[in-house]
Amino acid sequence: MTGRGGSTEILKMNMEVQVVDGFSGHSDRRQLMDYIKRMQPRPERVFTEHGDEKACVDLASSIYKKLKIETRALTNLETVRLL
Repeated sequence: MTGRGGSTEILKMNMEVQVVDGFSGHSDRRQLMDYIKRMQPRPERVFTEHGDEKACVDLASSIYKKLKIETRALTNLETVRLL
């Protein structure tokens, strides 16, 4: 991580890395909706962030309307705090 003044800082993170099997970065809208619908456990929130801004907003809106999952379409360089 780059700290104030441009220096490099190392942060210790208390987290796990999970591999997501069955997910493709080239999935279409229908495949993404189906993937989220089948996730177990059901996600509490979904962030959309890849591709055209309008498409991200539209996908986030559809996820919320059809699956009742909190969503957010992120903007370029937006920071999100996960707690």
